[in-house]
Amino acid sequence: MFRPLENARRFQRSAERLAMPKLPEMAFVEACDQLVKIDRDWIPGGDGSLYLRPFMYASEVFLGVKPSSEYLFLVIASPVGSYFKSKDTAVSLWVSQELTRAAPGGTGAAKCGGNYAASLMAQLEAAQHGCEQVVFLDAVERRWIEELGGMNIFFVFDDGSMQTPPLGGTILPGITRASIIELAKDKGITVREEPYAFSQWRADATSGRLRETFACGTAAVLTPIRRVKFRDGEFTIGNGDSSAQTEALRAALIDIQRCRAPDLHGWVHRVF
Repeated sequence: MFRPLENARRFQRSAERLAMPKLPEMAFVEACDQLVKIDRDWIPGGDGSLYLRPFMYASEVFLGVKPSSEYLFLVIASPVGSYFKSKDTAVSLWVSQELTRAAPGGTGAAKCGGNYAASLMAQLEAAQHGCEQVVFLDAVERRWIEELGGMNIFFVFDDGSMQTPPLGGTILPGITRASIIELAKDKGITVREEPYAFSQWRADATSGRLRETFACGTAAVLTPIRRVKFRDGEFTIGNGDSSAQTEALRAALIDIQRCRAPDLHGWVHRVF
């Protein structure tokens, strides 16, 4: 498994934000261990993986609005292949300029179902415009890039440096996001966690300063983004198919996950 302890800690933070009990870290990891042992024959070969989904919900028999006195914690698993079904190596995004995913003071940084529910209408809009995913702007100024419907986003510039929106309560602190930042720094790549405006994204793509953009997440891993559509037009990232740095980081991450490269950060958790 890849970084289950970090997932356990994020699970605790998410539960705390939702007024739910904080499950002990090792109970979380042990539950995942046991399910992997039971379902090990379902782990696919090749590029596939066994996707684990730990979750918790209120189970008290009660009608009203208050924190529950009882909860159930479960883990389910499913063999999965590529997250995006497009035959292209890169995907396209729809910029949601009216609908938002999260607001300051809300649950944007928590791993909860409500965040995904808030993204579904915008995701339908994306599909209607021929895009695989939606990207959200901030809820206050409708100016700053935040994240996609279910994953984080990075930008790669002509000097090799990278930038990603900063965590500030409205963006999910992705485990893949954190891992990519560490791997990039290991390679001597400058990574900035700074706000990036939609207008600047368009300008940098047009001028050629922006060379690559990619989405990242547990299921998506690293996926290049080629086209960006919005209400008044669209633009293309780089020359339309350049993703050298994205692919290099993706390969480095997958090689660690599949034990083909040294795990210098202690991210891989072995299940015996």
